[in-house]
Amino acid sequence: MLSHRLSRPAFAAAALLVVTGHAFAADGWKLRFPLAGTLGGEIVVNKLTPGLFGNVVVTQVEVDKVSGNDGDSLRLTQAGSFSTPTPVFGAVRTASFSGSAAVAVKQSQTNSNLLLGYLTEEEYYGGRLSFSVNIPHASLSRTFTLTGTTPTLSTLSPAVPPAAAAQAQAAVQQGFGTNYQAALASNSAKGTGSASAMGDIEVTGAWVQVKDDMKVVLGTTLAMPTGQYDKDSALNVGFGNYYTLRSGGAVSFKTNQNLTLGARASLGFNSPNTDNGVRTGNFWGLDLAAAYLTPIGVFGPHLLQVTQYEDDQGGTFGGNRFSATGAGVFYTTLIRPINAGMNLTYMKMVDSRNALNGSFVQIRITKRF
Repeated sequence: MLSHRLSRPAFAAAALLVVTGHAFAADGWKLRFPLAGTLGGEIVVNKLTPGLFGNVVVTQVEVDKVSGNDGDSLRLTQAGSFSTPTPVFGAVRTASFSGSAAVAVKQSQTNSNLLLGYLTEEEYYGGRLSFSVNIPHASLSRTFTLTGTTPTLSTLSPAVPPAAAAQAQAAVQQGFGTNYQAALASNSAKGTGSASAMGDIEVTGAWVQVKDDMKVVLGTTLAMPTGQYDKDSALNVGFGNYYTLRSGGAVSFKTNQNLTLGARASLGFNSPNTDNGVRTGNFWGLDLAAAYLTPIGVFGPHLLQVTQYEDDQGGTFGGNRFSATGAGVFYTTLIRPINAGMNLTYMKMVDSRNALNGSFVQIRITKRF
């Protein structure tokens, strides 16, 4: 009888610790930046062709974990307290706890992008203007799991009469444990599932110049909240109800007839998410690539670093600065029957902080009309 009576308040305490799928979605652990890399064999191109062009891009993303601030799999810790909803031995009792839960994420995602653009015939200050729109679609399937040992509750306060203290404490602990584990399982289920929808459309304007053995690109991209997004869901294709402005420049140059080196630097600026008040911190990105020309195509390595230089604001988990370092390879060739370029890319995250960590396989087909 005593056990049944004292177990009821345990759920209220358990709910304080558990990070729901909703909070997980709000804080994100991701940025609006192409983590598969932005440079490939196209950096060897030393001739501009005015007119319409298009890209079809398919990227397979395999997420193996969400990393914490130390780079290891994320663990969530939080202290909480509760009060019994009904008197226990004539008085409302309170207790506190401190616990942690390990977060495990496995996610398989396919991104499909259609990019349409135009390069001007006219030159402006020695270069041409490029305008493009990127229309994305994504399908994802995720398994999200929270696991943790039930915390030990502090002694009930005010103290229960000594004769019944041990029995009362055990009863509350038992009920707390049952509901605590049930809450972990419930929130794991909320973060598990699949989604398929349109993503956030991006528009880009750039100035492009090719001169001698050097190519220079200066541009700005605006990402808009057009994708599927529900602030009360953990399974979203869109990033949220906010805008991201990415500005930067890229340069590539031929060191000899076979080797081309390239670099791209970017700055990203985020507006607040008007649905939940979270503002993801601004960030910078650096892409490096080396392309070696062979009789069968262009091969090379590429490196990527993307890092927030500002804290997140208004989120559940504090500053939560995103950082990801990736390394990979690419191969580019010409598909002669359709006169289109094909770029194959593999990128693996070798280090990450506060980020979804994984690998990327991408195929990109480029056609000029």
